[in-house]
Amino acid sequence: MGQAPTSLYLYGDASLPATAVRHALYENLYTSLSYGYQPQALEKIPSLADGDAYFQEVVAREGDWVINATGRRVQLVPREQLVNAAGQTVTFREGDEVPMQQLVVDFAVKPLVWSDGTAVTGADYLLGFTVAGDPDTPNNKTITERTASYEAVDDTHLRWSGIPGYLDITYFANIWPPLPSHQLQGMTPRQLLDAPEVAQRPLSTGPFVVEEWVPGSELRLGRNPNYYRASEGLPRLGRLIFRFGTDGAAILQDPTLNGCDVVTQDVFGQEQLTAVGGDPTHAQQAGAVLHIQPSPIYEHIAFGIDSVFTDDFRRPDWFEDKRVRQAIAMCTDRQRMIDELTGGYGQMMHAYIPGQHPLYPADLTQWPYDPAAANALLDEARLTDLDGDGRRQELSSGTTFTITIGTNNESGLRQQINTIFQENMRDCGIVVETYTRSAGTWFGDGPGGPVFGRRFDLAEFGWLSRVQPNCDLYLSENVTGPESIGLGGWSNVNVTGWRNEPFDAACRAARAALPGTPDYDSNHQAALRIFADELPAIPLFTRIELAVAQPTVQNIQLNTTQPSELWNVFEWDVEE
Repeated sequence: MGQAPTSLYLYGDASLPATAVRHALYENLYTSLSYGYQPQALEKIPSLADGDAYFQEVVAREGDWVINATGRRVQLVPREQLVNAAGQTVTFREGDEVPMQQLVVDFAVKPLVWSDGTAVTGADYLLGFTVAGDPDTPNNKTITERTASYEAVDDTHLRWSGIPGYLDITYFANIWPPLPSHQLQGMTPRQLLDAPEVAQRPLSTGPFVVEEWVPGSELRLGRNPNYYRASEGLPRLGRLIFRFGTDGAAILQDPTLNGCDVVTQDVFGQEQLTAVGGDPTHAQQAGAVLHIQPSPIYEHIAFGIDSVFTDDFRRPDWFEDKRVRQAIAMCTDRQRMIDELTGGYGQMMHAYIPGQHPLYPADLTQWPYDPAAANALLDEARLTDLDGDGRRQELSSGTTFTITIGTNNESGLRQQINTIFQENMRDCGIVVETYTRSAGTWFGDGPGGPVFGRRFDLAEFGWLSRVQPNCDLYLSENVTGPESIGLGGWSNVNVTGWRNEPFDAACRAARAALPGTPDYDSNHQAALRIFADELPAIPLFTRIELAVAQPTVQNIQLNTTQPSELWNVFEWDVEE
């Protein structure tokens, strides 16, 4: 591994190495493989279709926490607008009792056992929830703040109820890992952050337990004798030894992998990821296996369709015409970027989700690399080469089609993307100037930051593809800008300024539905089709993730939407 974890506590160090080690110590309640969810310690993933997730009608009164008609969490007071149980928007008045819908989810968990032999109880799950929701615990409070109740029906059955009006698209994940109440009773959440018995030698529900930890150097885990799946012969390995401080470039040139069996993905920087398609390294020549997968992070180029113009930033309105955006996409050689910058392993993107996503429409419009078609489309959009110098001008004004593309200067990958893009655009008569800014400046809030201040022609940066498609990145209400004039605020996400009513309608309907329902699927796909035709941004390609292992190591399975390759460490084995 690269850096050593500073804590093994569930709510301590949030780094990738710490997450990886915790997979060996805390049994996954569920996994999130391949843009979906799968039960592990859960008996099943709850669903509306199966009846273990359902809506019930409750009464909302003054002072109750609810979700209002605009989707905000509020404490109910007179004049607040709500959506009642019949789906009508109503105004709350003093003394009213408003019927509202409440989402309830029932979870069934397999009988886990702590590594000291104590059975995991309902009280342990409740302690896990209480600690997660405490202000002193450094984690996201979105779900705990929108929880009306969390009950232990018995030691293996939990029930979550949301506050009235809360429609949570990941309702089936609203269960918290247990904490050992028999060990931690009497300790406050703040004390847990630094307690050695939690941070360094926690009780385990997973396949391994801590045997020895030399901080910053080495961590030894042994087989958990009380692992609830021990009768299945799991884990297959008897011991895990983690070594830290590994250098990615050096280890690829070491035929022995520095004596390691597996080198995890956190070790490798962009330089090694760019070179993976080149000549075999010494490690590969000695038989080491490269495990490569697309990352959930994808690079893209955002168009400044509706930029914020100031005294020091003005330009023609080049990108309002979607034909111009489509032409630029067809003039962009994304395959060259993939080949040169990811060794051919990156995945070409055509929308804000990848092709293997279960909601990806089979008929989604794509814009292949085709400079001839791109040039014809630019001619049609009245951007022509008036004087034969190879540069296009706007027909009515004669203004040369000169644009800029920027990115953050810490990323060599993104600067290389922009250089290739600049070269590509010459074939279409478009003059492109590249520039960089520090990440703090480039991604700073508006109005001063170039990206979130909407002060750019083209902006290259990365977004994250998710299990739930991120159509909200392009909603009209999320356009960055001052809230005083009806925009979404300077830290919002739609930096293109693009607005499209049919897209908004489809995205809002998808976000108002729950996964597994026809409205959820059909509306997300409708939004994706509109995006792919309109192209407020050009999705380029996914980044890649890399782990390296000796050829004798079995069952390593990197997965795009599962953060660590150790998610199934209980199945790892070494061929004798």
